[in-house]
Amino acid sequence: MTCTSCLTGKRVMVAEDELLVAMMIEDVLADAGCVLVGPFCNVPGALIAAKDATIDIALLDVNLRGQMIYPAAEILALRHIPFLLLTGYGRNAVPPNHPEWEACSKPFKIAGLIRQLSARVAAG
Repeated sequence: MTCTSCLTGKRVMVAEDELLVAMMIEDVLADAGCVLVGPFCNVPGALIAAKDATIDIALLDVNLRGQMIYPAAEILALRHIPFLLLTGYGRNAVPPNHPEWEACSKPFKIAGLIRQLSARVAAG
């Protein structure tokens, strides 16, 4: 069972390089009561945030301007911060050495994205 109210006040890092997608995610998160951290449109910016920002959960586009987001995901995993990989590659975007990482396929439905985020937050 998921709890959309679990997202209220949560600081959500967003790494997304497609402006319209980032804007849509920002609107969805605001409607859910989240605090946006980002969006970051490149891996260097996402790495700084992953290391230093106060984050409860993250949404990470797998491919930011031709660079893979995996180094930022590694940092978040070390900090025990849950995240979802956003990808058009499906489950193939999850590196074989990290089968525990979760992916949300693009294009995604808003309700599905909120459901996955809520489940990750509720899981701790």
